[in-house]
Amino acid sequence: MPGRRHTGFKSKKQWRLFFASPRLRRYAHQKAHATKGGPVTRYRRLPLRKGVRRR
Repeated sequence: MPGRRHTGFKSKKQWRLFFASPRLRRYAHQKAHATKGGPVTRYRRLPLRKGVRRR
């Protein structure tokens, strides 16, 4: 995003949002490459959602 450093995705939900939304899609590729993990396993290592407590 303009004026921000490209940090990686925090969750799979955020990953899906960026690739699905036309307004955010231009940032999705940069954010995907900034996500920690191997070249293939980046997405699989992310939690489903961040900040949600499940019982």
